[in-house]
Amino acid sequence: MSKIAYDIVDMPEAEYRAHPALANTDLKNAQMHLLNQPPFTPKKALREGTYLHTAILEPEKWVDMQKKLTAPQANKIGRIAATARNYPLLNELLSHPDVLIEKCIFWKDPLTGLECKAKPDLFIEGEVVLDLKTTSRNMRQAFEKQVLQKDFDRQISFYNIPIQAPIARVIGVSKTSKGRLFRLEWNKEDEYLVHGRKKAEVLLKKIADDATLHETALSLRK
Repeated sequence: MSKIAYDIVDMPEAEYRAHPALANTDLKNAQMHLLNQPPFTPKKALREGTYLHTAILEPEKWVDMQKKLTAPQANKIGRIAATARNYPLLNELLSHPDVLIEKCIFWKDPLTGLECKAKPDLFIEGEVVLDLKTTSRNMRQAFEKQVLQKDFDRQISFYNIPIQAPIARVIGVSKTSKGRLFRLEWNKEDEYLVHGRKKAEVLLKKIADDATLHETALSLRK
């Protein structure tokens, strides 16, 4: 695949979410609309996951964010985050001199010309793109089953369209086993990621060919 030009931008979360470029969640909502199913709605568990993401990936922001929580909640998240950050692989990635954390990326899809966006949890250009997932599972096999049953292949492949990292990785952080971590990874050419890329391409083409679907996907943002 030829290289795709993309911009890396620091942008407030609200501004990023409002930007009209298509995100993976927009693809998901387009899919749900085509299947006559309700759109994706963030649940309480996802909001809790956001706190844990921040505590692990951006501890400097967590200092102020934790003040919004009760002391027991903040202490629990802090303990799990500390365990996760001490995990050798994650510690190595977080301390890499070229690591990019929670950066907004924007690109033009080469097949449809649609403007797209993503906000990977972490990536290192030329090396890896990573997604951190909090989970209620406390066994690796259960976490792997959870990941493979959902459209994570499309999500991580969509993130990697412009980045083209040779490795895509997910690290699961268990909320029920004091921060136990589970690692899954795939080579860029692995069938799992190739299939996810095709799923993203199908939805992008449907959106490009149907202006109403495009408008609907954007209108379903929460």
